[in-house]
Amino acid sequence: MKPGRQSAGSRRGHLLWTVIALALLIGHGLIFEFVIDDAFISFRFAANLNDGHGLVFNRGEMVEGYSNLLWVLLSAFGMNLGFPALLWARIMGTAAMAGVLLLTPGLVRRLSPRATEFSAVPGRTAQILLAAVGAAAAWMFAGLETPLFTLWVVLAWRLALDRNPLGVGIVGVLLVLTRPEGPALAIIFLVWSLARPRDASLWQNLRRGLGPVVLLLGTAIFFIWRHDVYGWWLPNTYYAKTGDLAGQLRTGLPYTLAFLLNYGLSLGLVGAAAGVGGGFATLRPRDTVFGAGLVVFWLGYTTAIGGDMLGMFRFFVPILPLLVIGVVALAAEAGWLSRLSGAAMFGLVLGLALLPPSFWGKERRLVDIHMSEANLGGWILAGDALAERLPRDAVIALGPAGYIPWITEVRAYDFYGLVDPEIAHQDVDFT
Repeated sequence: MKPGRQSAGSRRGHLLWTVIALALLIGHGLIFEFVIDDAFISFRFAANLNDGHGLVFNRGEMVEGYSNLLWVLLSAFGMNLGFPALLWARIMGTAAMAGVLLLTPGLVRRLSPRATEFSAVPGRTAQILLAAVGAAAAWMFAGLETPLFTLWVVLAWRLALDRNPLGVGIVGVLLVLTRPEGPALAIIFLVWSLARPRDASLWQNLRRGLGPVVLLLGTAIFFIWRHDVYGWWLPNTYYAKTGDLAGQLRTGLPYTLAFLLNYGLSLGLVGAAAGVGGGFATLRPRDTVFGAGLVVFWLGYTTAIGGDMLGMFRFFVPILPLLVIGVVALAAEAGWLSRLSGAAMFGLVLGLALLPPSFWGKERRLVDIHMSEANLGGWILAGDALAERLPRDAVIALGPAGYIPWITEVRAYDFYGLVDPEIAHQDVDFT
């Protein structure tokens, strides 16, 4: 075959396998039928913005009760086009995870020189394995920014591996706008991208300098804007959810250990076996150190902030593609994926090891509990009934500040302080 045609065929194959993996991921996500009440907080901010009231939860009250500005703005855009809020959020979540899957084979090849020898098999194996991760599948449809943040993390990782500081700086600004953890991750990826050989050309050195400038300038503008509009340097949700480190660690440690047990154990054992079997021999030292440092940082950060009370490990979704891709790259380097039969066996065994949390155990129970009539199911019934009966000048106070304030459109205060700065800045025990 001519090179051009072969390249076109390769692209078609890549796209086809991405579609197959995405279809599997969508089917996996539909098993959960999951949506998180907090998503409707973002939708309420987006609706008020579209109605000309600004980025507010209650009209006339300036409080940053969201922690995902870019997601709120994108939600407002879709709602302004006429899409139902949750449907548009799920479309965005699906598109973001499609982007992650598209990037996956290239990252496997970037990490594993031997993967190129085995054609597209390792990359496709990684795509299918990502579709088997229940955490990614559940949060793709949950309505929050988790899939979008995951896409920026994976894209920044690829740019850092390519030693592209300017690209990292641009994506780093997107990380900053999407989640409060964005600045820390952006700095890690930027430093990673700057680890270039000393014989770089003058033009390459100039481009290197643009990356930090873009990230610093974009981050500074965002933080100054936040402080000017809301009066604080961090989102109100940060103050509402932190402040008791000892209490946070009491819940964060079990959360992290549960993640390691559910996903880290299988990925870690397979990765270690592949590494000992020859995968470690060709790893790039700098990339290995930075990758390991990023994972350790994220484990420590999530533990320190107390983890999450919801199921399927929302806070760990952004690093799951890094772990899966890294393990597949090690397996490729060890020669396990040199034959299609070996790749099929590898994918089957590891895929089955990743699936149990989607069907059994505490994480699945937490998802089901949230969707039950004791929680979101009941809040939806209550919200729909209150929307028919409450006058528009009513004021309500409640714990679940998502669906009920969203559907009723009345002034609302949550006594956990997510959308109330007075409550958020009180000293309370973390439980």
